[in-house]
Amino acid sequence: MRTNKGTIMTARIKHVLTVVATVCAIFGLSTAHAADEPENIIKYRQNLMKGVGAHITNIAAVVKGQVTITDNLMTDAQSVANGLANVDKLFPVGTERGKTNALAAIWEDRAGFNKALSDAQAAAKNILDAVDSNDIAVIGKALGALGKSCGGCHKPYRKKM
Repeated sequence: MRTNKGTIMTARIKHVLTVVATVCAIFGLSTAHAADEPENIIKYRQNLMKGVGAHITNIAAVVKGQVTITDNLMTDAQSVANGLANVDKLFPVGTERGKTNALAAIWEDRAGFNKALSDAQAAAKNILDAVDSNDIAVIGKALGALGKSCGGCHKPYRKKM
């Protein structure tokens, strides 16, 4: 009799595992699809850019002498560089509509947008070297160049705010 109970238990466990695996697969596929919805990408993009802006603001506060806390300068600079590293992937076709400040010019002039973004990415890498120098004047100069490069994207490719 033990063999029969053992076989029944094994069959039940297999059935339960099959049902659980099927449910996970169904929900997993629908979640993966929902993750690529334009409104989700737009929200993600906006949050990333707000984060980049917050880190730039922290660096600027040190450069302007508003705070003397320099311990996080490298973290802030690295976060800016990391944040901008893959921004081009956050503007796929389909995300030009909806609640976004992105202008159609991004998709109409992709080469110009990519050039402006590349300039911003290079400026973000330069601020890492500037922060490594521990010289506030050097950091300030690099921060100015970064700000100018941000404007190189924002002026032609973002709605005026």
